[in-house]
Formats: sequence, C-alpha cells, structure tokens
Amino acid sequence: MSGLFRLRDLAIKALVRSQWKSLRPTSPRLAVVPHEHVGLAVLTNGLYEREELDCLSRMIRAQGLADGICLDIGANIGNHAVIWSRLFETVLCFEPNPQMSAVLRANLALNDCGNVHVIEVGLGSDDAELPFSFHEIGNDGTGTFAKGMGDRSLPVRHGDRLIETLELGGTAITFVKCDVEGFERSVFEGLAETLRRHRPVIVFESNSAQVGEQSWDLLRGVGYDHLYVLQHTAQSASPVLREVTRLVQGHRCWLEPVQEPPAHAVNLVVSARPLT
Repeated sequence: MSGLFRLRDLAIKALVRSQWKSLRPTSPRLAVVPHEHVGLAVLTNGLYEREELDCLSRMIRAQGLADGICLDIGANIGNHAVIWSRLFETVLCFEPNPQMSAVLRANLALNDCGNVHVIEVGLGSDDAELPFSFHEIGNDGTGTFAKGMGDRSLPVRHGDRLIETLELGGTAITFVKCDVEGFERSVFEGLAETLRRHRPVIVFESNSAQVGEQSWDLLRGVGYDHLYVLQHTAQSASPVLREVTRLVQGHRCWLEPVQEPPAHAVNLVVSARPLT
C-alpha cells in the first residue's frame, strides 16, 4: 500500500471513530455490506433512514400501536426490525431473499431480538414460486418480484391465508411496513381481509405516482381514508442545496397530509383514522 493510500485509510478510520462516539448510544449493532446503499448509511449514520424511524417511532407511541403486532414485509437486513422489536410486542419479518434473510437473522441475534420472527417467503396475491431479481449494483435492497423475471424462483404466499396459519392468539396487527420494490399492490391484495379486519397503520414505498396510486386505490377500498407523506427537510431541493440546508438547519422528518401520491419516490403512510 502506498503512503497516500495509507494516509487516506488512517483518515477514514479516524473520521468513522469520531462519528461513532456520538452514534453508539443510539444505534443498534448491525452487520452490513459496507460498500452498498444501506451499509454505507449504517456506517455513517448508525441506521438507515434514521430520521424516518424516529418519526415513525414517535407516531407509533402517540397512536398506542405498540401493544400489537408489527408486520415487516421486505425486512432486508433488519435495520427497521431491530427498532420495531423495542416498540412492539411481536414483530413478524417476511424476507424471501436468502442472502438478506441470513444477515437479518444475524442482526436479530446481535441485538437479542427474541420477539422477532423471520418467515422466509414473500407475500403476494396468491401462493406461487416467482422469479426474483436480486439487486442492482450498489444497492442490495432492490431485490424484487415486480419485474417478472430474475435469477431464481423464490416462494410467495397469499398474505391472508398465511396469517391465518400463524396463530396470533387474537393479538391485533397494528402496524405494517411494506418495502418490496414495486410489488406492494400484490402484497396488499393478498392481505386485504387482514387489513380490513385489523386496520393497521401502513407505511409503504412509492417509487412513482403511478405505483403509489395503485396501492392507494386498493387501500381506500378496504377502509383507509388518510394518506401522508414522510416529508424531510429540504426534500424538494437539489442534492447539494438539500445537504447544505440539513447541515445548517438539521435533518427533520414529519408526517404531511396529501391527497394523492407524489410523482417522486417517497415513503407513504396510510391510516383509517387521522394521525395528525
């Protein structure tokens, strides 16, 4: 290793150590792939989507959802699940990608998440073995069934029928997080009766207005009336201005009511009752 690379290596390590002096008290122990999208966020910020998790955690406590069950659909490496485990009585993680589920299980063990259970299937509108596209280079969290093609077939199960087999003992499902890279509507179709019965608050990814509207249209049909966007400080600004603004003002996240899904990629929250 040349002297220049050695100096760079020492500088990076010093910066990371300095950053983690403040992050460690509020960050779980997470195993990550350090050079991909989620891993880089964990290394630099302690958590992926920390501000959204803080916002959602406040909402969960304020709405009294913590006594119920959380469904984490598309659990990835467990970044969210380890936080949900501190809030909910039980967390059910659905993750069909065997690469991600292996890291997920490791992170649950690292954080003593005994109330979190991993189910290695995807959820959808029917029982099937569907082709799964694993990920884009640089982001291991982009694996999906939505493309209809992929590297190998993985199991998908009809949500309502699978939930019935889990013997939840009458405990209400109060919260659902769904991040499945464009497959959300199929997930909600399969869970329609569960959603109609339990009316959990739902947070889901919308990569475009069309994709978001497909899910929102279905959810309105099973009793959901209130739509919110997880808004961030300077979210509509250019990347450089956004980061400068957050550096000066801080990075906040809050629920903002909207009438329809926006055109840009965003995480949406739906509820059968007002949240703000």
